[in-house]
Amino acid sequence: MSEYQYYKFDRLDGYLDATARQALRSISSRAEISTTSFQVYYTYSDLKAEPFELMLKYFDIGLYYADWGSIDAYIKLPAGTLPDALLGFSSDGLHVHENDEWQLLIFSLEEYYEYFDDEDADDFFQYLAALRSGLIQGDWRLVYYLWLKAFDCNDEVERIPLIQFDFEHLSEDLQAFAALYDIPLALVKALAMVLNEQPSHQAKQPQFQFDAWLNNLSEVEKDTLLRTLFEQGQLTRHQALALTRKDAANSGEIYQYWLTPDLIFPFIEQAQSQLQQEQAAALAKKLAIEKAAKEKALTDIYNQREYYWKQAQAQAKRTCASGYDAASGYLHQLKEAYQFKNEVAEFQHIFKRFVVANNSRKALLNRLSDLL
Repeated sequence: MSEYQYYKFDRLDGYLDATARQALRSISSRAEISTTSFQVYYTYSDLKAEPFELMLKYFDIGLYYADWGSIDAYIKLPAGTLPDALLGFSSDGLHVHENDEWQLLIFSLEEYYEYFDDEDADDFFQYLAALRSGLIQGDWRLVYYLWLKAFDCNDEVERIPLIQFDFEHLSEDLQAFAALYDIPLALVKALAMVLNEQPSHQAKQPQFQFDAWLNNLSEVEKDTLLRTLFEQGQLTRHQALALTRKDAANSGEIYQYWLTPDLIFPFIEQAQSQLQQEQAAALAKKLAIEKAAKEKALTDIYNQREYYWKQAQAQAKRTCASGYDAASGYLHQLKEAYQFKNEVAEFQHIFKRFVVANNSRKALLNRLSDLL
């Protein structure tokens, strides 16, 4: 049995120069490599490098999946982006690799039980850039997702800082992550309740002040930025800040308020009840919209019934399988439209004439046996 493995990595800040691309080519002769990306799949072999090492050296976001259910999403951040206190809990779903320059987060799924293919991977990959940008700008809700998932499996999970993030209004990228990684939504809602009731730290999402940043740059830092810009042809804000960061951004934080299992327990039952009510309301709304759309479609068919009868006969006269399939489709739609308008007798009357007119076309009548 073959084992399918898929790797996709992107560089968002800067470009892969010729030396980097040559090094990547030595790792995989069949990968698609550009100045910003690396993509390859394997069926019987494997990548001749550790993905986390490639990420730390070359890329900013990445995704790996295997057909036995493993999925890893990679997000690389400048060193010190996330405080140590936020990453100190044990979780099978979150792994961290750090060096002097970077902080690499790996979000792992050991066994994903639903069908997942390259198209699904590409669909999810498009959210990673936004998730990375959010983390860099101080939106750390992804880490809380993994804490809640760890808590769902082990109610003795280590504490993390209690910070006032909005868990009631989730962006499309956060919703996509929660869906793929099976984040317990009832616990997300319980956390939102905790934050409404308990004292917490304000989230730091500072506004970037360009003039202040520029005035504080040394001549060496300016030279570094100009040299990088000249070599790469572009320089993103994230990259410029990383190149000129003097200290780890959140290394000196002192936290007074902490999220613990004991703090969230009292809200779980209420959160589950509220989530069930919201899901029931959402389902009812979805079904109502679908019903209204279906009724409109049937009304349109009924109003154009003469056209549909003519099309059914025209397709029948083609005397081929595709024509019979099309005619059957028209007639089944007509019956449903007549039923919706309580005009079944009228349908049966016209349908009997249609059958008589096409009595010699046995293959067509076989397709209409459920209408006879």
